Amino acid sequence: MATGICIYCGRTLDVSQLLDKAGKYRCKNEQDCLDYQTRDDSAASREDPDYLSTLVKSALAEAVERIVAYKAAGDPAGMPGEPTAEWEGMKAALDALAAEYREKTCFAFQQDESTNPEYVVSFAAADRDGHFRIRVGGLAGAGYSLTVARGDAAADPDGLYGEFLHKSYPGDRQEELLKDLSVILVILEGEAELAPARFRALRRELEARSYREDGV
Repeated sequence: MATGICIYCGRTLDVSQLLDKAGKYRCKNEQDCLDYQTRDDSAASREDPDYLSTLVKSALAEAVERIVAYKAAGDPAGMPGEPTAEWEGMKAALDALAAEYREKTCFAFQQDESTNPEYVVSFAAADRDGHFRIRVGGLAGAGYSLTVARGDAAADPDGLYGEFLHKSYPGDRQEELLKDLSVILVILEGEAELAPARFRALRRELEARSYREDGV
């Protein structure tokens, strides 16, 4: 049975009870929709046997829509297939940075061209446990993302659960991203016992910068 969510009352209903306007659903029965919106949400309402069922169905349906939005914003399926001229400029800068680290075997620079525009820098030193992975990616529309993760590459190839630093940059801030990336590389090749404190300081700096940019 096909269902949809009314943009006004939030209920998940059969499509036969809904009107589809420009890809958005709304109840055919406007009075019933209004009555639902103005209903009493007191404890008594929540004891209604249909309350939790309706709430759960609505949440699950909304989750599907939100995941579709995530794909459009950054998943491989939603990213543009061809690298943009903006990304090519970013890649050239990263290639130049990679050239500076060519003799340092603990670092590996590689562009991932299999899905999205993305540049991956891996760090693994024989004198310390674990490894780090830095990703510079092109965002849908414009701009870049910078993430740093720590963990086992075999167990967590995406580095998602070990990620401890993330920042996005507008398309005209390539230089800012490169400077932040350079700080990360210098931290990694420094003394291992000092790295956690230095990463915490960098994260505080990035967060403070984001607050200023947002006008907070």
